[in-house]
Amino acid sequence: MSQPCILIVAAERGLGLGLTEQFLQRGWQVFATAFPDSDVSALHVTGRAAPGQLEIGHIDVTDSSQIAPLLASLGERRFDVVYLNAGIFGPLHQSVVQATPEDLQQIMMVNAFGPIRLARHLLPYLKVPGTLAFMSSHRGSVASNLEGGLELYRASKAALNIMARGIHAEIRDLGQTVLCIHPGWAATAMGTLDGTVQAEIDVETSMRGVADVVERHRNSGQNLYLDYAGERWPW
Repeated sequence: MSQPCILIVAAERGLGLGLTEQFLQRGWQVFATAFPDSDVSALHVTGRAAPGQLEIGHIDVTDSSQIAPLLASLGERRFDVVYLNAGIFGPLHQSVVQATPEDLQQIMMVNAFGPIRLARHLLPYLKVPGTLAFMSSHRGSVASNLEGGLELYRASKAALNIMARGIHAEIRDLGQTVLCIHPGWAATAMGTLDGTVQAEIDVETSMRGVADVVERHRNSGQNLYLDYAGERWPW
């Protein structure tokens, strides 16, 4: 059996770095992307523990001009899984009343439109059967929003979910899978708001669970909205 391979977008730190480490430990070949000019030293350290399994590329998902160079760097590679992890929390106030047009544009481009646009360009690089996955959030669930708040973040993740579902509607007849995964409240810089709040779980626990979910449900042909523990969330 050939070595499975995964493309992880936004992998230089936080959840993406943790996910890269998980799949390397499981024997996968990983192509990890980082934001242009970002510090990729942690990725290199992670890769040294799995010689020959890690390659690194670069892309800013909000910049459409960077898509073609990334695709060119992939060459003839075909992936079992493509996982788009890019995401930000947005302004701390999270209020649609206080948000500037620039605030709204940034959070929607980073969390929803950028990843979905890139995912569509990456579909030809996905094996058949293959799995497309997105780092979503339980905050993107419309049915579960009973307390309000976090308007901008919720809206961006709900937009991500609905567009991911649309992709699946177009590729399900090929047997392709689309997963939207909530990683839990993990102790990253974003998850702790740069150390000002306490997260519920560490990155390793979160990403071990996410990797388990991907391995369990990949190539199922379904569009699933799950958390890192494998529990289903209502859309």
